[in-house]
Amino acid sequence: MQETKYEQSKGITFKEYLNYCKAKRLWFIISIAICVLLTTGYLIIKNPVYERSAQIMIKDDANPSSKLTAGLSMIQGFGGLFGTSSNVSNELISMKTPGNILEVVKRLNLDYSYSTRPFIRKIPLYGDSLPVKVNISGMKDCDDASMKIELQKGKVRIYNLKKNNNKFDTEYNGTVNSVYHSPIGLIAITATKAYNGKEDMTINVKKDAPIKTVKDIEEKLDAGITEEMGSVIDLSYEDAVPQRAEDILNMLIRVYNEKWMDDENQLNSRTTQFINNRISEITSDLGKAENTITTYKSKNNLPDVIETTKLAMETSTEVSGEIATLRGQRESAKFILNFVDNHSNSNQTLPLNLLSNDKVLSSQIEEYNKLQLEHNRIAENSNKTNTIVQNIEKQLSNMRKSIKAALANTVKQADIQMGSYNELKGTNDSQVKSSPKQAKFLLSAERQQKIQEQLYIFMLQKREENVLSQAFTPYKTRILSAPMGDTEPVAPKAFVLILISLAIGIILPAFGILIKLNVRELLDEDK
Repeated sequence: MQETKYEQSKGITFKEYLNYCKAKRLWFIISIAICVLLTTGYLIIKNPVYERSAQIMIKDDANPSSKLTAGLSMIQGFGGLFGTSSNVSNELISMKTPGNILEVVKRLNLDYSYSTRPFIRKIPLYGDSLPVKVNISGMKDCDDASMKIELQKGKVRIYNLKKNNNKFDTEYNGTVNSVYHSPIGLIAITATKAYNGKEDMTINVKKDAPIKTVKDIEEKLDAGITEEMGSVIDLSYEDAVPQRAEDILNMLIRVYNEKWMDDENQLNSRTTQFINNRISEITSDLGKAENTITTYKSKNNLPDVIETTKLAMETSTEVSGEIATLRGQRESAKFILNFVDNHSNSNQTLPLNLLSNDKVLSSQIEEYNKLQLEHNRIAENSNKTNTIVQNIEKQLSNMRKSIKAALANTVKQADIQMGSYNELKGTNDSQVKSSPKQAKFLLSAERQQKIQEQLYIFMLQKREENVLSQAFTPYKTRILSAPMGDTEPVAPKAFVLILISLAIGIILPAFGILIKLNVRELLDEDK
């Protein structure tokens, strides 16, 4: 019986693998050199990227009623998931809206980018390094354009014009601070503060569509809340030009503050309009009352009779003043109630500073207006299915019902009080029934005049309060840390890239050797 012997292959040992690697050390040297050279070339071509960051705090309302409302909202809103953090999150969304970023792009002219290539690296130009600026008129928002500008001791040469996918071979020669008629539009070249007339350089100018620049900024802009329930927002932006990153963050904060201030001023506009209309009407009524009194006195010659009966009517006049005050409060409450009942005003703010005598109702209206503005800001950048928008709409509906009930109660209470004062006035009037008929007529007319004067003074006071409220409205944000950052770039990391290139330079030949040895072993086994 013959015995068949199978000789099992031992395979490749680690020692054999190391010896083979030593024999092929030239592979490793070449691989490492190529990887390092490629990495070095990348570092030479790539512009360093710098990061600038800022911190802002969203201010909370300081009055007790606002704090109470915020506390209740935090308790009732899904077990505390929405509260101060929800408010700050809404402000964060409002700050990063494309509309705000587009305004930043327009103010800083960020849709125009400038660069030069003195050697290998393409160097961006901005601020103090940019000698001239370009403005192209007659372009649509969706158009792109590019050109090259050669500056040589005060002379300008424009060439390589391109608009969208169309190229133009025309060239233009001239000087700085001139306008050139070109196929892509009117090209205006103006000098900046950095221009000295001795420049000798070629500038690459690129005009992007504003919306494209907005998307690019959105990708580089990072914003978040420092703490989960905090009111501090961290903003950071990465750019090849540190000054441009600082300008973008500063301008974004400024645009947000200005738009928030515009929203706040809207709260006072309707109140101002209503007060001015009422002052105009009262002034007309007051003039008619004065003319009636003057005409009647001149016709009947009654100054002495009036003086004798004036003392008896003092009490009635004081009561009339109280009635005038109540009437003004009732008219204000009735106006706001009609405004709330009008469905066309469901997304508008309510007039402020008309019911200062009722602090609770005034604070409710103030909270309603702030929540309405917040709803409008969020709804502008989202759809109706947004859970935050729906939650705010529910809160607004509940607050609207509460305000309507409070307003109706204010009107009712004013009617009751005016009825009581009218009864008291009637008692006082009965005491002067023995006075001449003419005196009673004049005193009645003067009483009406007094009522109009009280209403006039009341409305003037409210208008002054409204103006002061508008003038002393502070910004919503407080800058805790202005945009700043390290002088060292955050990318690319030269040391890390060199280490990675060294690792790749070692791994590639080592892996190739391992494959080669295994293939050779398999071929030997087949033989």
